[in-house]
Amino acid sequence: MRIEDHLYFAPNILFADVDFGGAELPEQFRTRIRGFYLDPAHACAQGGHAFAAGALVLLCVDALARLETSDSVVGRRFKSFVRDNLPSFASPERADSIYDDFRNGLIHEGRIKSGAQFSLEIGETITNIEGIVLVNPTLLAGEVSVALDRFIEVLRADAGARRRFSDALSRDHVDDWASHEG
Repeated sequence: MRIEDHLYFAPNILFADVDFGGAELPEQFRTRIRGFYLDPAHACAQGGHAFAAGALVLLCVDALARLETSDSVVGRRFKSFVRDNLPSFASPERADSIYDDFRNGLIHEGRIKSGAQFSLEIGETITNIEGIVLVNPTLLAGEVSVALDRFIEVLRADAGARRRFSDALSRDHVDDWASHEG
């Protein structure tokens, strides 16, 4: 995100200050994910904007799945990530639904498919009411937040994982890094 002549990796963290390869990178990444995805999703939900909240959370899942897995096939990595990291989507059917109906519908068509819906009124992350799949974006964000925290702990504890992550993140942001000075 660019503000004036400065490019930010995360809220309050300039690209010039990112500790690529260093011990600070996991916390800086957590700040990025929370600041650009999860906190704004929460704000949208607080304002009653379930659709926008859900879209932000699914973008967050996409980002985490890309960086946490090495699979180059989007569908496989997304479904694998949600099955392995989000308890409400451990079943293949639920992983398929969140990917096919929600993620793909939103990203490619600007809509949720198969009549599925986001709802702030349901008391569980995902449910099926009369054949309609409903997802609560606030509860989904909570599960994603827990998955993010687990991932950050792995990065903090495992130098090899942190190095692979740093390499992937650096490749993804090579253009940002090159232009960080304006």
